Amino acid sequence: MHLDDYKALIEQLLPIYNQPDFDAVFNLLTEHETGPVRLQIKMEINRLMTPCNKIIDLRGRVKGQCREYTFSDHSHWLDDVAINIYHRRKAVFGGQYCYGLYEELINTHNNFRILHQQQKMPPIYTTPEDNPYGLFQAQLIRFGYYLSREEKRLSIATPIALTLANEQQILATTVDLSFSGAKCKVPAAFDYQLGQTITASFPQLAQQYQDARLNQSHHYRILSIDTIQDNDNIKWLRLLALTDNTALQAIIKHDQHQSLSHNNHDDKIIQLRTQGYEHCYLKHTLTMPLFFAGNNLKYSLLTDHNQHQWQYWHDERNQPVINHLLSATRINNLELSGISHTSTLIYSFFHEHQGQRYFYSAALPEMTRQQRLLFWQIGAKRESWRVMRLTIYPLAQNDMQALAQLTPEMMPYCQDLSHIGTLQDLTHAEVQSDYLCGITSTLPPSELNQFRHLRNPISQAEAIHFDPKPLRSEDRFRYKTTITLQQDLTTIGGVSIDFSSRGLNINLDQPLRCKQGDTVFIEFTHLARSTKNDILKKMPYQIIRTSPSGKNIQLITIENEDGLLGGQFLRTLIESNLEKLALCKEPQPSPAMLLTMHQMLLTRLHSLPYFAEKIDHKIKVKAVGSNFPLSPLASMLRQLSDNNRLDLDVIFRQRVKQMLADPMRPRNKQQQQPPFIHELYLAVEYHDKQIHKMDTKLRSDFEDLAAQRQYIQQARQHGDLFALRITALPLLNPLTALIGEKLSKLASLTLHRARALEMEFTSLMGCGEIFDITDEVLIRLEIH
Repeated sequence: MHLDDYKALIEQLLPIYNQPDFDAVFNLLTEHETGPVRLQIKMEINRLMTPCNKIIDLRGRVKGQCREYTFSDHSHWLDDVAINIYHRRKAVFGGQYCYGLYEELINTHNNFRILHQQQKMPPIYTTPEDNPYGLFQAQLIRFGYYLSREEKRLSIATPIALTLANEQQILATTVDLSFSGAKCKVPAAFDYQLGQTITASFPQLAQQYQDARLNQSHHYRILSIDTIQDNDNIKWLRLLALTDNTALQAIIKHDQHQSLSHNNHDDKIIQLRTQGYEHCYLKHTLTMPLFFAGNNLKYSLLTDHNQHQWQYWHDERNQPVINHLLSATRINNLELSGISHTSTLIYSFFHEHQGQRYFYSAALPEMTRQQRLLFWQIGAKRESWRVMRLTIYPLAQNDMQALAQLTPEMMPYCQDLSHIGTLQDLTHAEVQSDYLCGITSTLPPSELNQFRHLRNPISQAEAIHFDPKPLRSEDRFRYKTTITLQQDLTTIGGVSIDFSSRGLNINLDQPLRCKQGDTVFIEFTHLARSTKNDILKKMPYQIIRTSPSGKNIQLITIENEDGLLGGQFLRTLIESNLEKLALCKEPQPSPAMLLTMHQMLLTRLHSLPYFAEKIDHKIKVKAVGSNFPLSPLASMLRQLSDNNRLDLDVIFRQRVKQMLADPMRPRNKQQQQPPFIHELYLAVEYHDKQIHKMDTKLRSDFEDLAAQRQYIQQARQHGDLFALRITALPLLNPLTALIGEKLSKLASLTLHRARALEMEFTSLMGCGEIFDITDEVLIRLEIH
């Protein structure tokens, strides 16, 4: 026999070696073995459990730095790998220092002897699943929280004695120290929790500086827990000091004056890395952030991918009417006093009548069941049908105080802000028919008139692009000249306000009843006399916006029916008279104001943004953004990973091509493509509060609505159900103007690390968001 064949059995028997029922369990587990085999197994267990008094000294024998470590009343010299193994395996050996534990500590995978033996063996092929982290175990990045310091730090490696909340004592090593905190390297075997309060002392510094105060325990809070991909035996803790350590502060101050410390840019790099992923999320999110002053919408933050929401809430005049969706009555009904946030589902559609567009919207609490069914039956048949989730967060006093410290120059613009909101578009064409499958409402269609919006006044909210970059495709110039507008048999005079080769802004002497998309002809009465080209006498334009008064019109050029290109003629005219024309400056939001908005928004995430890259022709989910504390969905995904990561394997593993590869394939840059959307149901069963079984199904996997309902109901009976809306799209350029500026500043301090960050961002191939829409699905399918 070979004992290696019985390793699993021996491992099973070791923890009960000193228990009274050991012999009974041993006989039960080995009843099918022969007498000699049973004897050898018991002899091996006795050998492994024999108490050991040998001193372990791994200095010069392992690949890693060793330090003095005391256990079993003896001082040993161990590295981080051995310390990690000691704490992970001592329970198996009954908490005793015995020969089995001794052999594991001197035969770690980084021991030079073991490494030499492995080099003589043939290489073993490893699959991606054998890697420390799988393709879908993504690093967790805390959005909206920056570990920035205004003080200098002392770069020093010295032992620090930590005591956790459960009284476990750990000997760690510092990386840097400051008046307000520290960063240290700790064994990964212990359980560290974000926000946990621990105590720390500095024994070596106390001996070096002959100051007993450094042996006293001081309280710290864990702010961050970082892991290293190629070393799963250690973690990095970033600590915030909760008590003043005057002795330590004196040492830091003395050494800084002696110029013994070097510049350390770790904080800048960590902060910029987080902000890089945040800006990538902001640039590609479908959610529209909203900023309120009282009950009035003041600002809306636009991106390339949420502009469709902003544009949806424009009438046939192309005037914004989103203020009626977010009316004062609706905001007041959300009852925001004394709560951190509130959320509601809103359904909407619009109806065209006699050239005018009428919007209808109703929040879930505003309707009875019969009214909701009627709203669904009339609205869900239309292309204009929309399902949205509005979430409102009241701004607290500490929010404004934090912003005042962050960007004090922007407080005059932000001091009247009272709420921040997000508007999610949950519309999905594939599920639109679900709203029509319920029972028929008994109410007449006129019952929906109470949900029809007024046409005026139009919204005064300011739409701000999230990145301070020019959005116009060409320059516009202020120029006043007489014009005549002709539409069918109507002729109205007016003057121009500004123009470009493709656009024109005019004021008319009389109101014009028109709508977006109408075609009109413009005669530049004064300019036409100075040119022989007849194009200026009848230039075709298309209306893109008209004011509520009907006098201010904005237009865009179209080709003349005779083949004359008006835009080309105007372009030549502009180039010939460039020095005479006054340029209209495009207003840009200040970076400070955007920083303020980003800070308020990113601490209030309602989704899990994820980012993917391609490594060796395989797609890997690199990172996931989240707020803390984690949402129920994020907490569940975190339980699936042994590290500070989220395991998305259950979502993507069998659907890589469908949900990642195809959606993230680069597309035509000229065409803004909508993201791919999948609706996935995740059923989770628990046993002793641990995840026991998981199952997932896409909506397309169900044969019909009845099978879908049955799956959801059974999942909720046996555990939890998460209904997820998962988006995915390619990343053409993940960087923003603000991040580009910050990378340039970092490059002046540490060029190679700035380049590494830039390469990390530009290597991303795609991103998406995971939304928890369980409540919307249950309401849509009327599952109570």
